[in-house]
Amino acid sequence: MNRSRDLAFERHLGDSDDRQWDVVVIGAGPAGATAAAHLASNGHAVLILDRHPFPREKVCGDALIPDALHALRTLGLLETVLREGNSVDHLAVLSPSGIRVKIPAKCVTLRREVLDALILTRAIASGATFRVAAVDRLLQRAGGGVVVSVKNSEVTVHARIAILATGADVSLLGKLGMVERPAPSALALRCYAESSLEINELIVSFDRSVIPGYAWIFPMGKRQYNMGCGVFYGERRRRTMNLRDAFTRFVTKAKIARDLLQQGQLLTRLRGARIRAGLAGTEIYSGASILSIGEAIGATYPFTGEGIGKAMETGVLAAGQIHRALDKGDSAPLRELSGLIERELAPRYVGYRTAQRWLARPWLLDLLAARLRYSTALREAAGGILDETTNPQKVFSWLTLLPTWRRPPSSEYRL
Repeated sequence: MNRSRDLAFERHLGDSDDRQWDVVVIGAGPAGATAAAHLASNGHAVLILDRHPFPREKVCGDALIPDALHALRTLGLLETVLREGNSVDHLAVLSPSGIRVKIPAKCVTLRREVLDALILTRAIASGATFRVAAVDRLLQRAGGGVVVSVKNSEVTVHARIAILATGADVSLLGKLGMVERPAPSALALRCYAESSLEINELIVSFDRSVIPGYAWIFPMGKRQYNMGCGVFYGERRRRTMNLRDAFTRFVTKAKIARDLLQQGQLLTRLRGARIRAGLAGTEIYSGASILSIGEAIGATYPFTGEGIGKAMETGVLAAGQIHRALDKGDSAPLRELSGLIERELAPRYVGYRTAQRWLARPWLLDLLAARLRYSTALREAAGGILDETTNPQKVFSWLTLLPTWRRPPSSEYRL
């Protein structure tokens, strides 16, 4: 990354930024930067605030599934991501008892610090302004608009509309009374490793040590790997799980993980992240001039923990509604965002919640893996979960365990 880009990513909020903005976006991750890019390209004055200079490290599995690749295409970034990332064409799933199933999956792995910087760069190139600032509070003006207060600064930001894209940290939303469920949905840990053992597939292991969750090994290219595990908080007894111990058991007992590290080494320490999933727990519209998007509203999928694509999609939807609101001088499009997300995105989460419930039952996962192994149609259907041509409920169903299972007609096969 060249020095000019570094300077654009490191500049702090100053007196020259004390002006009237059309939109202030708090949080420069995929959701916020995507919304900013679309709004700025439509000629709106957009200020992006994030407490961290970019590029910055972000805990993530680093896998981009088809919905994320599609969102990146709309930003004109797909070719860059394909060039800088590592492409894989299938996923190897290991059941709790060790049954291995190979599933088609067109994905790309790319470190989040690189991906997020690319999206933010696109937003800046589209006309948005980025500043490093830790936001302390938002106040809604009686006559409309918002005032943003920044920690350790006398500069305040004035904007007609604010977008909260703060990820799993919902403290700002909590101050506004927008949080219904402050606790995260899941917790994940990850580290990076290098090894002379070459793996060219995404590996997901439903190891008993992390049920209800999974462990993963994702190739990043150049024989480097993202390794980690995550657990969902669906069952109270698992809220006390020591995830570091679970990861240690995985890398010492699972053969593929053990072989990988015996021929290599860890490059980084384990780092953790909270996850908000299920498109629930946070209000999308504050009732005035503030919207929330991305992981802050639970845009991450249950079961898979994949969230980049859907976070970006909420950013696109929010940008469209904000553009209409600013163009018309009417807040009605802002009020309609919740309903729009409910119609466009929420139905897809139902099947993932069903799949997540299966995570608590290792014997069911073993039965399903056995069926997948001997059914080409079912494996293709499972691959369709990632590219969103299959509703997970079609796979995570008692019907799939029957020997007579056949792929349903295409009209029933899609979400």
